[in-house]
Amino acid sequence: MSPPPAPFPSPPPIPFTFSLAGAGRVGTATAVLLSAAGHAPVGVASRTPASAERAAGLLGTDVYPFEDLPGADVVLIGAGDDSIEEVASLLAPDHGSVAIHFAGSLDLTILRSLTSAGAGAAALHPVQACPSVEAAIERIPGSAWGVTCSEGLEEWAAAVISDDLRGTAYPVAPQDRAAWHAASVVSANGISALLSAGERILSSIGVSDPIEVLGPLAAGSIANARDAGGGTATLTGPVVRGEIATVERHLNGLAGTTGYAPYVTATLAIIAAALASDRIDTTTADEMRALIEERS
Repeated sequence: MSPPPAPFPSPPPIPFTFSLAGAGRVGTATAVLLSAAGHAPVGVASRTPASAERAAGLLGTDVYPFEDLPGADVVLIGAGDDSIEEVASLLAPDHGSVAIHFAGSLDLTILRSLTSAGAGAAALHPVQACPSVEAAIERIPGSAWGVTCSEGLEEWAAAVISDDLRGTAYPVAPQDRAAWHAASVVSANGISALLSAGERILSSIGVSDPIEVLGPLAAGSIANARDAGGGTATLTGPVVRGEIATVERHLNGLAGTTGYAPYVTATLAIIAAALASDRIDTTTADEMRALIEERS
């Protein structure tokens, strides 16, 4: 494993100049928000001409090859996770600048080609679902950010996030970034996957627009969790109430359908969460699991 970057002596000025290398959704949206906050974009590079032109248009700047991007105080590397290291290697090292990537599970070693030449580094991951640049611009403000950066840049990164991106910075140790990102993926995509399972069940009984049924329920569940201390504190439903007969009716009703397997997976996760938080006792959990096992 490569050694961590050396302490960074002098954070960039505020406001700063920046370039965008890789015009993905989060990188482009962050660049737009930084520009709106008074920082100055100097150029965009991207392997995809359409995304490069889109980002340059939003930022009012020009498109360049990676190796010809103008020097800047900060370079935002908005490439996909698998391309960050290669994109960083294409950039001309600029001693004293700061390179930022947005990958949740990657630490700073991915930017070693720049930090070895004297650049600072930061990994800033917004905990937000960003299906498009437009959605990201709207949703990123107010989000939490997982922050890992060169020593000496912590206060600077936190200030950029709070003042310019209107978010909250959460320090994440390099070895914890995979867990940080996994929590985000399980939450965001887990919710979508569970909604998809519920939609399929309702579709199978003739409900024509299942998201109109389940969307308000899902939104209410999230609101409950935010208002009352998290998902663990606000678990509801037959598992938490210990209603084994209700779970059995569900299993009977879904037997032989495409909804059966996702229902089982979700119910086992609910049982585990309820048991871990003392919402049900071990006997009830074991009885529910045994019922599910018996039907599998």
